[in-house]
Amino acid sequence: AVVSTQSTGRELGEPAVFKVDDKETLLREKKQRQEEIARKEKEKAEKAAAREKAAREKLEKGKLSPQDMFRTELYSAWDDQGLPTHNAKGAEVTQSQMKKLKKLQAAQEKLHKQYLQHISDLEI
Repeated sequence: AVVSTQSTGRELGEPAVFKVDDKETLLREKKQRQEEIARKEKEKAEKAAAREKAAREKLEKGKLSPQDMFRTELYSAWDDQGLPTHNAKGAEVTQSQMKKLKKLQAAQEKLHKQYLQHISDLEI
């Protein structure tokens, strides 16, 4: 038999709790604690990697200038801010479409500013 101490949940000044177990039980418990610690560290690393990947993707999206984001084959004419005025077939963009496009462009403007700030921070 092997004697072990348990200190979990103890307050300062309280006596230690001793338990008598066989060696195999203690080794199994130790292995379980180590596996639990390893699992938590792995989860923590995976979460950090996911956050890093999301941040990189966000920066990547910010590379595109809001003035250029709609300059695709879907549209044939644009205003001075880069918003499309006519679709690829030459029909004028509707007001509801224009409202959606302005909202998308505003979101891209924010991402682009963050990207430019990040780039300037790296250069300093």
